[in-house]
Amino acid sequence: MSWSQWLPLALVCLLGAMSPGPSLAVVVRHTVVAGTQAGVVCAVTHGFGIFCWALLMVSGLGAILLTQPVWFDTVRYLGAALLFYLGCRALLSGPVDVSLTEADSHMSGRRAGWAGFLLALSNPKVAVFFAALFSQFIRPEATLAEQLIIATTAGAIDTAWYIVVAVTLSHKLILERVRARAALLNRCFGAILIALSLAVLVSR
Repeated sequence: MSWSQWLPLALVCLLGAMSPGPSLAVVVRHTVVAGTQAGVVCAVTHGFGIFCWALLMVSGLGAILLTQPVWFDTVRYLGAALLFYLGCRALLSGPVDVSLTEADSHMSGRRAGWAGFLLALSNPKVAVFFAALFSQFIRPEATLAEQLIIATTAGAIDTAWYIVVAVTLSHKLILERVRARAALLNRCFGAILIALSLAVLVSR
């Protein structure tokens, strides 16, 4: 794949990653609640989930999912359930504890990792996005190396963007201000995620 072919792909992947949505809300919340490490872990695992979707789509296996209503709806319902669960957790969460122990930090990082990965995998809109995107960049005679480059580009850009979000938000002055309003933000994040879960259920 030439640079002239790769750069438009990378730009579209970046714009897709930067678009506001449940992924941004989840990365931000884990960063605020548990710190930089949890936010970065969430970003990395979310990026890996995006890589998995991208690899499925470039290999052609993802197209099979999109043509099977039962399979696609299953993913859609799982995604809605996960968003609803995360939204309820945010709404019911208590005050932010900034004095996490090492064990608490490890547990928070693990939860953030699973949340990022499962959120990416259970979002059917990711598959639709890549189906539309890759139709412009995948050639029928594309080699395995080209397919891996495309999938890795999507996953790496997604990971890099959310790491930037987590690290920027973790700046001491920013984090202190955000944590001072953590209770309100948790309610906002919870309401947003629950609303998104309902939107996923009614979308076709």
